[in-house]
Amino acid sequence: MSTPGFDVVIVGGGIAGLWCRWALVNAGYSVALLERSALAHGQTGASQGILHRGVKYAMSPDASRAAAAADSSAQAWDRAMSGRAGPDLTSVRVLAKSMLMWTDAGILSRITGAVASRLLTSHVERLTDEQIPPLVRAPARAAYRVGETVIDAVSAAHALGAAVKGVMARAAVRSIMPTGGMHRLETECGSIEAGAVVLCAGQGNGELLAMLGEDPAQWMQLRDLHMVAARGAPGELFGHWIAAASDKPRLTITSGQDGGVVWYIGGDLAERGVSRSESEQIAAARQELGACFRDLALEQMSFSTIRIARAEGKDKFGKRPDGPVVREVAGKASGGRVFAVWPTKLVMAPVAAAQLLEMLGAVTGPSLSGASLGGCASPDYALPPWVRHR
Repeated sequence: MSTPGFDVVIVGGGIAGLWCRWALVNAGYSVALLERSALAHGQTGASQGILHRGVKYAMSPDASRAAAAADSSAQAWDRAMSGRAGPDLTSVRVLAKSMLMWTDAGILSRITGAVASRLLTSHVERLTDEQIPPLVRAPARAAYRVGETVIDAVSAAHALGAAVKGVMARAAVRSIMPTGGMHRLETECGSIEAGAVVLCAGQGNGELLAMLGEDPAQWMQLRDLHMVAARGAPGELFGHWIAAASDKPRLTITSGQDGGVVWYIGGDLAERGVSRSESEQIAAARQELGACFRDLALEQMSFSTIRIARAEGKDKFGKRPDGPVVREVAGKASGGRVFAVWPTKLVMAPVAAAQLLEMLGAVTGPSLSGASLGGCASPDYALPPWVRHR
């Protein structure tokens, strides 16, 4: 029996792998996508679904570059979700069409200056006291409506998966070896040949790079987060609390459903909470929520925590860039035509896919007709993290 062959095999079924799959199939390449667990199970499903347009970076020294990269990518999402261009993402669930950003006394002038500057590329509107939601109101507090969409990231994976036809299989990769101008992948479903291989497995890219004789530390870094899910929230909320002279929100809150409203909480709380136990992180979350919201009935809420290891690529200088990272793995063990992709942020997946298509097109075009992978089951789609980690 002959070994199935494809122009490209993509390893990893998060938002980056799925958008790369759409771009390559749309360009005529035969593609097989391999996912070892569930589509959107990793960083995609664990994200807060915010399509950042630059406001998050308002207080960062590199704000202008980061904001420009995020805004360009968000526009690609806008076109796709409206059906104007790109993959058909009209079925993506939009949870909020804008975010709130509220600030406390002491840093108001700094935030106001950033909002008025060229650093922020999205629409930012200051709210009157009457427009601020009652839960958010506090003395000397200012609030803004920020033009950043929040989506259900798993629904985006569903839409991308359906946007083009092609092979998607649930299978872990055991080895990648160059052979005769091709690459042979040994997987749980048997052997597969590929003209090119694309690594989109997030944290799993480290293991795949090691298979190719590379030192993962030279290619990527992990940024751990300790997120909090708060059930029994009084209502949906999507916003950033900026309450310190930092380039990170003190709290970033988005909302989901699980028999009621669940607040999914990140920001500085999640970053500083990495060293805390679950009980310590819950206590810290209660304290932060109490400081932020004067009238919040914390006794009616229950909490759990979710640990995430976010993988981010390094550029050729070993630094974390503002935009996505797409690099060719050109070592002897890889045989060339192996590409590693990290979108950096959910919003930047379309730019990562466009960069990959340009780099791949410079070295090889479509040539193989593709095949089915008999015996391989199709991967399921992930559940929201607060459901998986009850």
